[in-house]
Amino acid sequence: MPFTPLHFGPGLALKTVTGKWFSFTLFCFVQVLIDLEPAWYMLAGEDYVHRFLHTYFGATLAGGVAIVAGKAPCEWALRAWNSRLSPAQARWLGVPAKISWIAAVTGGLIGGWSHVFLDSFMHADMRPLAPLREHNALLFLVHVDTLYLSCALAGLAGLALFFWQRRRALRGTRSG
Repeated sequence: MPFTPLHFGPGLALKTVTGKWFSFTLFCFVQVLIDLEPAWYMLAGEDYVHRFLHTYFGATLAGGVAIVAGKAPCEWALRAWNSRLSPAQARWLGVPAKISWIAAVTGGLIGGWSHVFLDSFMHADMRPLAPLREHNALLFLVHVDTLYLSCALAGLAGLALFFWQRRRALRGTRSG
């Protein structure tokens, strides 16, 4: 996708369904990490910009790097986020700052693989199964506008479910 945050939508939806078993922060971290590759090649004036990290093999390695190198910075970012919230904001927007290793692994790997999957529908220079296969069987199977809309709607659904869960939790603490 030409705009990395569109990848975040499906991750947010997945986070609200899986809870503590999935790190949305690591998911986003690996999305950005993978998209540094085409940014680099675009700045270099290259035409072929979706290379190694835009394969399932490369995305798996990027996910591994994100898990190991990104867990601590992501926890720091979550602590920083929480520290800037007022008590009223924290009730709605506060998040656990500790990321379990299971959540880090699922966030990092699913983030990498979903990135390749989604980009496979729209980038003609992608070879997601390289080096085993040079063909991209998903290219243009879904219209780009449909892909964008699906990611945005997944994000909105995830956000709505997040706030619904928070509202439900807050009601439970008041009545107990």
